[in-house]
Amino acid sequence: MDKEVLEVVLKKLDRESKIATIIDLQSVPALPKGENYSSTILRITLKVVLGNGRQAKKSFIMKQLITKGESGELIKEINAAKLESQIYSVVHKEMTYLMEEFEDTDETLWCKFIHYDPRLSCIVLEDLKASGYSLVPRQKGLDLDHAILVLNSLGRYHGMAKVLEQRGIISKDNYRPYVLLTDLKMVKGFLYAGISNLSKVMQETWGPEWKETAKKLKISFDPFAKKWLSMGVVQTETNFTVLNHGDCWSNNMMFKYDFQNRPIAMKFLDYQIPHYNTPCMDVTNFLYLGTQPSVRRSNYELLLKTYYDSLVRTLDKFGFTGTKPTLEDITDTMKRLEFFGLSFFVGMYSSIICTSTEAFDIEKLLISDGEEGFNEEVLREPGMIECLGPDIIDFVEKHVSGLN
Repeated sequence: MDKEVLEVVLKKLDRESKIATIIDLQSVPALPKGENYSSTILRITLKVVLGNGRQAKKSFIMKQLITKGESGELIKEINAAKLESQIYSVVHKEMTYLMEEFEDTDETLWCKFIHYDPRLSCIVLEDLKASGYSLVPRQKGLDLDHAILVLNSLGRYHGMAKVLEQRGIISKDNYRPYVLLTDLKMVKGFLYAGISNLSKVMQETWGPEWKETAKKLKISFDPFAKKWLSMGVVQTETNFTVLNHGDCWSNNMMFKYDFQNRPIAMKFLDYQIPHYNTPCMDVTNFLYLGTQPSVRRSNYELLLKTYYDSLVRTLDKFGFTGTKPTLEDITDTMKRLEFFGLSFFVGMYSSIICTSTEAFDIEKLLISDGEEGFNEEVLREPGMIECLGPDIIDFVEKHVSGLN
């Protein structure tokens, strides 16, 4: 077949599948109450006419970030909507080109970007549900199969980002430090307040065997904040750093399954707080906030090696020529960040796995510096003590000394 003929055929095929006219538009919430606190997420369903005249249904996700109140001011301050749109429209586009260059046939780790409206702080994205992806209920956390898939995917993502950095396509200078490790108002209003709230409820309702632990959890803010902020400091200029996702937990991931209901592919969501640091920031965030605690405790070394092997394999695959970290480097950094992970877990994990759709009120937390806003009933839910207990004891025994 002549090139000119094939060109005409392909152009016609492309026109036939494109949307020619929108007949009807409907929008409904894409997530139930209590599943997202920083934006309003709608599923937009369209009835359309395609270029070939056939009617069809198309769906997209419209994400509008909150811009009112204290939380809205914070989102505007960190420019979350613009940052996320740039990750989709620049970083992910370049990662796609990189995969094409090296004939990588694996699925991309992100959804398709459609549009960004800066006036409305609104982003339009592919609807992954239409492609067979789904969320794991946050109350369940991720089991071992899901965790292995995520850490393999995270190694791929970090590796590709590092290659783009080496090529000069993305730069750490374009990203501000991790807001949760620099903004003392957020540290006090969320994390420290979460630990303080846990101490209070534990003292009142968890029984006499927890009273001594509750007392030890009454830590002072200043020494806690000092140690917390130190977690974001890169140790030396030679340390391996990458572009981190920044909010790597189970509700920011969707999965596709095979006929035996095994997870075979996944996509990361919500790139609102990307930042440069050790890749162990994302790994720690995921292990402590996204994975079932028993899975993390029982399979820690396996999970860490899964991540490391994927990172190095990706760097090699895409021609990275810089110095790669060793498994010992990653293990040592994870050990240093244990306080970071356990603090997150102790202060926030109950809000993730609770059945309540009103675990906390962001506005009250920010306005009151954490004095008000947590729903104490969350910590009284059945099974909460058994879930949190081992890591609370670990946190107290290893890290609380000197913070009281």
